[in-house]
Amino acid sequence: MKKRTLSLITAAALAALLMTGCAQAAAYNGRTTTAPQTGESTTTDDAVEVAPESTASAPVAAPASEPTTSIAGGADAANGYIGEDAAKAAALEHAGLAESDLQGIRAKLEYEDGRAVYDVEFVRITDAGAEEYDYEIDATTAEILSYDYDAEYYIGTQTVEGSGTAVTADQAKQIALAHAGVAEADIRSLELETDRDNGRTVYEFSWKVGFTEYDYEIDADTGEILSYSQEQDD
Repeated sequence: MKKRTLSLITAAALAALLMTGCAQAAAYNGRTTTAPQTGESTTTDDAVEVAPESTASAPVAAPASEPTTSIAGGADAANGYIGEDAAKAAALEHAGLAESDLQGIRAKLEYEDGRAVYDVEFVRITDAGAEEYDYEIDATTAEILSYDYDAEYYIGTQTVEGSGTAVTADQAKQIALAHAGVAEADIRSLELETDRDNGRTVYEFSWKVGFTEYDYEIDADTGEILSYSQEQDD
């Protein structure tokens, strides 16, 4: 009888011990345990969660790109450029026109062969037709590098005195030289072609003075300058 009582006691103790172990395991899984004897609640090491290190980097400003189009006055001044207004003024002074005479004008900063230039274009409308101008101005010195004038749709009324309605090639040449302000003795490589353009006979002249090349187109009937250009030969 004593043996049976002892076995029952032993079984009960084992059951109690197993229940205590399960409770401790459950508490451990919940990351909280009870310190032995003191009964104080403590947190195990694995209960501390560390936030992952941020991988985001601070924003970096994009590098400033080299200007390729028209730049406002502030940037022009910072780069040592004369500015759009000064480029327009240089072109208009050369053409002998005022901005109020024009129907439109624009200036754009460009880079050609490693050099900054302003491309200035403007149009003048008259009772006789339209005149188009195109200038290239050095962005740092305001030097006129090239210019082009085109009055292709211009209806000329000018005639050369004593020539009636026809202009000789020599007369057309003198008209072109006088307009360019060039003496015939200073020119070289003069070329002349007679062509038909939009139903008209025209004289096309080309010559050089130093390193500058000139091109003119003269109406053979009226002596009107239909187009001209001047460009420095690099």
